Amino acid sequence: MEVKRTVEYEDGELILMEGGESDRNIYVLLDGQARVSKETDKGQVTLALLEEGDLFGEASFLAQKYGVRSASVAAKGKVKVGILDQEKLSAEYENLSPLFQQILKELAERFSKTTTLASRLAARRMEKPSLERREAIRSNPLRTMRIEVEYSPASSSGTETLRGSESYRGLLSDLAKTGMGLALFTTNFSESTHPLGAVFIFRFTLPGKPMVRVPGQIVWARAMGGKKARLGVKFTETNPYLIKLVEEFLQNVADQ
Repeated sequence: MEVKRTVEYEDGELILMEGGESDRNIYVLLDGQARVSKETDKGQVTLALLEEGDLFGEASFLAQKYGVRSASVAAKGKVKVGILDQEKLSAEYENLSPLFQQILKELAERFSKTTTLASRLAARRMEKPSLERREAIRSNPLRTMRIEVEYSPASSSGTETLRGSESYRGLLSDLAKTGMGLALFTTNFSESTHPLGAVFIFRFTLPGKPMVRVPGQIVWARAMGGKKARLGVKFTETNPYLIKLVEEFLQNVADQ
């Protein structure tokens, strides 16, 4: 396999985002592990754990069409990803017979349908969570702290728009150990105001810490009826201070 370029990711960082536009690239995991997941009406489910040497993102290339990603791929620990040379792959693809090309396209379509079915089956298992999972949910201290998160749409330049009617509130439900994102519960959800990929300025104050103000992008949303929803946010900017602040806070929570 000829790798055109490589990219490194930190733990929890999104490599591919479900619902994002496909670029028809094929990726190979050069070092580390990555988790493949999909959003369902029961929440996010894990479909596979990728190991070193595994390929991903191949469905859109084999189908030879642009579309949206059917699943997300996120780094599990620090990883290194290679992007294969698409020009050379396309040249090799064109050398195949029309019949074989059609077979590959149909296999790619079938694979996408299988991914959706697998996520639905996994979601059904979440309807009656195991004792361990219920205990993990109950023992998440962030959900009992009721830390308020206020967020406003960011302008095209990435700065905050005027606060007021476009300002939303939610409760922090999870925080990435890397300081690269968060999850929150909101009662102000609608698909028009909270589309996937939308960027907001998030503000929250962790107990005993100064206020955090950071831009972030909605990477998944789980509607819960009415205007209730859980949102997954990836910070689009971060800094060593924020990472250290989050690490210290989570360590303090764990030590309590």
